[in-house]
Amino acid sequence: MHRPAAALAVLLLIAGPAAAHTGYLKPNLFNTPQRDHITVEGAFAEEMFVPDVVMKADDYHVVTPSGAKVKLPAVTYLRDLALFEVDLPETGTYRISTGVREGAKRKMALVNGKWEPLREREGAPAGARVAEAQSITRSDVYVSKGPASDKALTPAGTGLEIIPLAHPNRLDAGAALPVRLLLDGKPVAGVAISLHGPGLPDEEHAKAVTVTTDKDGKASIALPGEGAFLLLARHRVEAADGPVAVKSHSATLTFAVGA
Repeated sequence: MHRPAAALAVLLLIAGPAAAHTGYLKPNLFNTPQRDHITVEGAFAEEMFVPDVVMKADDYHVVTPSGAKVKLPAVTYLRDLALFEVDLPETGTYRISTGVREGAKRKMALVNGKWEPLREREGAPAGARVAEAQSITRSDVYVSKGPASDKALTPAGTGLEIIPLAHPNRLDAGAALPVRLLLDGKPVAGVAISLHGPGLPDEEHAKAVTVTTDKDGKASIALPGEGAFLLLARHRVEAADGPVAVKSHSATLTFAVGA
């Protein structure tokens, strides 16, 4: 039985972290010598890269090696995943993105200085502040045709972004991937970034691979082996204005090691 997208948006706010779905983009190729296109899937998953619920977005786009932002002309939405093709007319690296996705609104409670989903059955802890929150997500992936280039790695400057500080299409097992976490173009300190992939513990497991950003929003994560992986960051902040009091941001970056 498949949950509709609206139900998923609510689930992302009310479910506990271990049960939450994670959005991802995954191409059929991360590097290609000369192909003129690649195919990408977009979905929410509990088990990484096993699509469970389709990921819809109003701003699916690609940033070309020359830095131009191009809206994708066609996205096919199936029940479990979105599918689309990306043309690769230029040599170099492309950034493929959902853009900033606004999800459903839901109540959250401020518990020990952190905003947590309000579980209606349990109610809010005594004295806790309760406010309306909205989920805001972004998923990104980089694909290179021929020699990799750097222009598409420039931050978009909107929403929460995991920006690679080493080229994500030139990674080898045993190395590390340095990244910087930005919110609306500014560094975010003290936020956990977790590594996900087939066979890896999830973010709530004691042995999960997790790093925390420093005062400049930077962190470095060791790469355990070859294959496709995903970095996930979650960050909840009080909104300065607008219809909600809390914005619950999440960002993912898919990449391959040894591809």
